[in-house]
Amino acid sequence: MITTLVVDDAGSVRRSLRLLLATTPDIRVAGEASNGVDAVRLARALKPDVVLMDLRMPGGSGLDAIAALSGPGVDDPVPVLVFTTFHLDEYIYGAFERGAVGYLLKKNPGDIPAAVRAAVNASALQSPAVRERLIAEYARSSGPAGAAPSESLATLLTDRELEVVAALAEGLSNKQIAVQLNLGENTVKWHIGNMLDKTGTRDRTQLAIWAYQHGLNP
Repeated sequence: MITTLVVDDAGSVRRSLRLLLATTPDIRVAGEASNGVDAVRLARALKPDVVLMDLRMPGGSGLDAIAALSGPGVDDPVPVLVFTTFHLDEYIYGAFERGAVGYLLKKNPGDIPAAVRAAVNASALQSPAVRERLIAEYARSSGPAGAAPSESLATLLTDRELEVVAALAEGLSNKQIAVQLNLGENTVKWHIGNMLDKTGTRDRTQLAIWAYQHGLNP
């Protein structure tokens, strides 16, 4: 059973999420918080598998809570899924920079169960619009440390890894990649882990961006 902590300053939203997740056989809500400070305290006490986090809340922001729960250098980080109405670039980039594994918009609540499962399986999930903006922004920046841009993908990745990273860049989960390429899900995870090591990237989103920077066609 996957346990979640729901964090939102609106009680109606917390109730709706609890009702939604109650319809799934494999996910349950272990606790609720109305601000970022309480979210950090409860997450450390309850140790949920995933935290569903709003961003703008009085009494402690979601961004600060994400950094405290899953930011660089945090021992035993907790996967945090952002679930918010805000899709401004500063929030999207800020959430991922602080360690969020996914970013969903409240207008699409039906995506939550799949996103929670993806977070547990280290398969980040975000809405297509968010993913495209992330890739565009980071591709314009200096990007993650890794191989020199002059090196081609083919010199660093195997043919199978090229297939996996192309599917990953489309936003597919590990399970979807496994079905598409006729591979085992653990094999997909193994390939992604190898590519993270080869490229010096830290997560799936940065790996997809790295691939675009090095010649992967969108």
